[in-house]
Amino acid sequence: MPLALAAADDRVARCNRDVVAARLAVISAEADLRVASQRPNPNLTLGASNVNPHAGIGAGALRDKTFDSSVRIDQLVERGGKAELREAQARALVAAAEADVSEQIRQQRLAMRNSFFDLAAAQERVRLQLEFRDLALQSANASNERLQAGEVSRAEANRFRLDAARAANDARQAQADRERARLDLAKLLGAETSAAALEVRVEWPDHEPPAAGNGPRPDVAAAHSRLDAALAGRALARSIATRDFTIGAQADRWPVSETNIQGTGISYSLSVSVPLHVRHANEGEAARGQADFDAAQAQSQRAEASAEAEARVAEVDWRAARERRERVEREVRPLARDVADAAEFAYKHGASGVLDLLDARRSLKAVELDEVQALADTSKAWARLAAARERVAE
Repeated sequence: MPLALAAADDRVARCNRDVVAARLAVISAEADLRVASQRPNPNLTLGASNVNPHAGIGAGALRDKTFDSSVRIDQLVERGGKAELREAQARALVAAAEADVSEQIRQQRLAMRNSFFDLAAAQERVRLQLEFRDLALQSANASNERLQAGEVSRAEANRFRLDAARAANDARQAQADRERARLDLAKLLGAETSAAALEVRVEWPDHEPPAAGNGPRPDVAAAHSRLDAALAGRALARSIATRDFTIGAQADRWPVSETNIQGTGISYSLSVSVPLHVRHANEGEAARGQADFDAAQAQSQRAEASAEAEARVAEVDWRAARERRERVEREVRPLARDVADAAEFAYKHGASGVLDLLDARRSLKAVELDEVQALADTSKAWARLAAARERVAE
């Protein structure tokens, strides 16, 4: 059953390898968000000291042993909103990865539609070339019979045979082009194993594609999200100047023993440690955060300008291609058909020679092939315009 364009669009979103890779990137970004949302764990430290190998550690339960022991817990306390900024940065990168999926679908759908219309045109060219080949072969056989009957010259019969050979070569080349078009489309659909049997339903869209969605284009949305991430990253880099500190709580047990008759039992202590900005104050991280923000801002502006320009150019190209297609369908093809019919009539009635007939046939063949190309060009221009107008939902 021939593949319809709507079914091909659906398969691209599900099976295209670049789209699948983009979805895996979203999973990685979500894992990074989970890491960013986690707060620092406390550290537990256990210690033993004052162990005399000659005197031993004493008998009885662990509590009755005579070596000194300690238990300590340290907890890092972050200040300056670092945890919230890390989470905001990671959340923005998740949004960017999700927009990248939509952008990959947009790009791969455009590539697939171009290949789809190329294959549709290749199928039509094969059909036309086979029709021309059959017509040329029938004419060659008929002229050969007339040659045997002495009604035409050998030169005239040979011209028909030459035309039939050229038509056979053209048909074979069209079939080879169709096989390449099949493989190109199969790659984008993730269906290389079925490339040899791939057929598409010949359909040429002729309506102007509407704008899909009410938000920015996916690549612009991704650039905006990365700008948000860079903004949070810049704030995070600047927040390093706000010193974090570590709180520690410790319990020490010093039991009385033969080697330590001054044991004091259990004592407790608290500590706070703060980094000293003596050699540097992390100025490099702040500068890097500012540079990343400036780069993301420039990329966001570039994406917006590119999307707007691409939409304008795509609309101009589509209107020009549609006008060419309409002109071929309305004027060129009917005239070529009339000329070919007149040449066939004149040759049958002896009013023109074989060269006039073959020239008229070749002209008709060229016009019909040109019409197929105009249909494909218009459809691909339609696909570019649809891709340029695609938006994400807000």
